[in-house]
Amino acid sequence: MDSITHIVLGAAIGEAMLGKKIGKKAMLWGALANSLPDIDVIANFFADPVSALLIHRGITHSFFFAFIISPVLAYLFYRTHLKFSASYKGYLLFFLIAIICHDVIDVFTSYGTALLEPFSHKRFSTNSIFVADPIYTLPLLVSFIILLILKRGSAKRRPVNNAAIILSSLYLLLTFINKINVDHVMQQNLKDQNISYADYMTTPAPLNNILWYMIAKNDSDYYTGYYSILDADKKIPFRKLPTNERLLENFPDDPVIEKLKFFSGGFYSINKKDADEIYFNDLRFGQAAGWAKKDSRFVFSYRLKNVADNVVLLRRTDLDISFKEAFKSLWNRIKGN
Repeated sequence: MDSITHIVLGAAIGEAMLGKKIGKKAMLWGALANSLPDIDVIANFFADPVSALLIHRGITHSFFFAFIISPVLAYLFYRTHLKFSASYKGYLLFFLIAIICHDVIDVFTSYGTALLEPFSHKRFSTNSIFVADPIYTLPLLVSFIILLILKRGSAKRRPVNNAAIILSSLYLLLTFINKINVDHVMQQNLKDQNISYADYMTTPAPLNNILWYMIAKNDSDYYTGYYSILDADKKIPFRKLPTNERLLENFPDDPVIEKLKFFSGGFYSINKKDADEIYFNDLRFGQAAGWAKKDSRFVFSYRLKNVADNVVLLRRTDLDISFKEAFKSLWNRIKGN
């Protein structure tokens, strides 16, 4: 999830678990603890772009990291906050919950979270909520602001905080219900349109849980489409994309390509624009405005270029649509066909 969500979620956890003992400082420590796994973003400053993709949501987002760092942080806080009368066990439980909640909430997005590192590189994802969903964040954000204003001893603090946690949790449950419904619609469309597939995925379009992006794949092709829960016509117009695996023949066993394949979870296609440039497209994150422009560029698209020493040069491609245009078309598509 986005940084603001982690801050306000962590603050809510801190208030619920330590608010009565250490006051408003509990919100600060909660925000910091829940944001701690994202310390891996520093990889952007010293690692190559592809390695940075895999470092993020890697070891620092694992249960192993949570169980190693929480006792250390609990001991430090216990030693420096004795006057607040919170026990070591209380601090330990707080840090465990705050950090693990970060890991779990990230699993709901499509990026993939390595919960079992370093014992397994498997990435977990339910694809049920977009990485930034204002409806999920809003109750926690409103509660955060109110709690900053209310005095430490106010009787309103607990009900306000509890209400925010309950509302955001209920919304998470709703996203799973929506996904079950969307999966059913997609499976029915694939059947009705006689599209054979070996695997498929559905994930929300940006900033909402009503419009969904869909991918089905077989050995040679992908079928992508968009479906809004508000659509009157349930028929999904799929776009067929060739896998084009043959275009990677000039990069045999290249470690960079292998990392991109792993990161994509197997949902990728290759396209070529000229004699010496091809593009690796991670299909899971959709197109910049695929709901409005079928030829819109993929959000995660990397340009690969052959050079004399067979080194792969990569960079993210620029998007081909303005934010204003994308947001306007997104809103119109959310409302249904």
